[in-house]
Amino acid sequence: MSDQLTQFKEYIGKLKGLVGEGNTTNILSQALFLVVAGTDDLANTYLTIGSRRMQYDIYSYADFIVASAANFVQELHKLGARKFAVFGIPPIGCLPLQRTLAGGSVRTCSVSYNQAAQLVNSKLSPRLNELNQDLPQSRVVYIDVFSPLFDIIQHPRNYGNY
Repeated sequence: MSDQLTQFKEYIGKLKGLVGEGNTTNILSQALFLVVAGTDDLANTYLTIGSRRMQYDIYSYADFIVASAANFVQELHKLGARKFAVFGIPPIGCLPLQRTLAGGSVRTCSVSYNQAAQLVNSKLSPRLNELNQDLPQSRVVYIDVFSPLFDIIQHPRNYGNY
């Protein structure tokens, strides 16, 4: 995320050069910033590779992901962003790799991986609501991607030919 913030600062500098300070402020305050954070960290770094399991149990790692996402939004806010849509963790236990590694011989969705995603989401949504109070003149919304995607995976016939 720090690399993304550095690149964003570079973009702001270029934008100021093109349209000026006032227009840059207006563009940033009117733009919608889509934030996706934590999916890869949870699916790969924690669950698959397991390198973070030595430092964290799943509950404290969920807190770490949520804090990182909230800090990222706050940093974007300091740079002039005001409108945010933050996506929750999808049903990572249903990804092909996770089904192969943790889904057993029939490659079903990994229940424990999906529970980990839901744990993060259950902590992320209220934290983002708090940011609405903490960040002046901003709007932060949580986008639930877990529920609709999981429903499509579990009930594909409800969504067209299968």
